[in-house]
Amino acid sequence: MLTTFAIAALIFAHAAFATAQPMKGLEALKGKTVPDFQLQSIDGKVQKFSQFRGKVVLLNFWSPY
Repeated sequence: MLTTFAIAALIFAHAAFATAQPMKGLEALKGKTVPDFQLQSIDGKVQKFSQFRGKVVLLNFWSPY
């Protein structure tokens, strides 16, 4: 039990310190407009990025490779 707690605390501390440092190069992108692109959703509808303007959008790109 104590070992599990210690590992969880280490993982939490690592995540906290990793996110506390700003990523280099992001300042240059601040205030820039994201290029418009479109993707097909699971149900076959085409979604354009521009239709979400003014809203918070989380993009999660991943690959099984």
